[in-house]
Amino acid sequence: MRTMFGADVEALAGLGSSFAESAEMLETARRQVDGIVASAGWAGPDAEEFRQDWSRRLAPALTSCLGALRDNAEVLRRNAEDQARTSAADGGSGLDRGGAPWAGGGGDRSGDGGKDRPGNPDLSGHGPWVDVPPTIPLDDAALDPNMINQQGLGDCWLLAGLGAVARDDPQFIRDHMQLNADGTWTVTMYKDGDPVEITVEPEVAQDGVMDPSGNPSWASIYEKAAAEYWGGSYDDIDGGYSSDAFAAITGATPSKTGEGNLSDLKDRLADGPVALGTEDEPSWWPFGDEVDDSRVVPNHAYIVDKVEERDGELKVHVINPWGPGAHLQNDGSDKVGDMWLTEKQYKENFDTVYAVPSTR
Repeated sequence: MRTMFGADVEALAGLGSSFAESAEMLETARRQVDGIVASAGWAGPDAEEFRQDWSRRLAPALTSCLGALRDNAEVLRRNAEDQARTSAADGGSGLDRGGAPWAGGGGDRSGDGGKDRPGNPDLSGHGPWVDVPPTIPLDDAALDPNMINQQGLGDCWLLAGLGAVARDDPQFIRDHMQLNADGTWTVTMYKDGDPVEITVEPEVAQDGVMDPSGNPSWASIYEKAAAEYWGGSYDDIDGGYSSDAFAAITGATPSKTGEGNLSDLKDRLADGPVALGTEDEPSWWPFGDEVDDSRVVPNHAYIVDKVEERDGELKVHVINPWGPGAHLQNDGSDKVGDMWLTEKQYKENFDTVYAVPSTR
């Protein structure tokens, strides 16, 4: 008799999804009770004692419970993904989060990384080389996340992290890019919190990130440094998670959680850079549904720009690292460069929040 070790990926992912949904339901219920307790027409010592018991004991207990549900949902998510990766390595079916050239999942960042390597990284079919101008604009306008145009590499995870950091603290980017006398650039990245200087030649891959006009930009230099940092090939940055990008770019410890709600997202954005991961096609990742909005790219990373009141409700403004404007697809859909989303739209299309403390 054959013994099975591991887990049913779909069942494990479904359990995690149930945990996450239960946390959202519990948080909604807690907020409703908060409002009822505060507004109930009840006065006197018993009423005051009850309200204090709610605020000091019962409500915190519910908050702790929903936090545990979210933490365990993330644990189940990671284990489902690990199981899928193991099954794929053993010849079984797995999740291809690298997917199409635009995709932004997968990517194991635990291996040989964080080094300055001699010469150019391998183009891996993404060439030829394009010369970088003697000077690259580094003013705030040039560092605006809308100036990132991803093109043909599957490194949206990196570019979303990079754009989010630039949005939060453009001076940090300027301080970590040095133009040398010989025309090379030195980019300071981080490995386990320690700085690593990566020196790159003034030429970048033609299929790599450019500005919206198709010219090499500061992001092109950072992308090349990342290809060197993570192994010495542009293929080494094809697929990944923005949490890994945040750690390598800033040296701080990032977080990776479920989507939560827009109030939570607003608080996180006040504390530092935030990127989002969209829901995936069901054939790639069994956690929940695929994206609902035809404007949104599945299996992709976005930059969070703003969370604010618009038209009487809280909305989030996200930026696609594909660049500004509409991007017409073969199926006739337009994947737009930026959009405002309601909380319902946000939850229907995004499932992961990547955040890191501000460098300001």
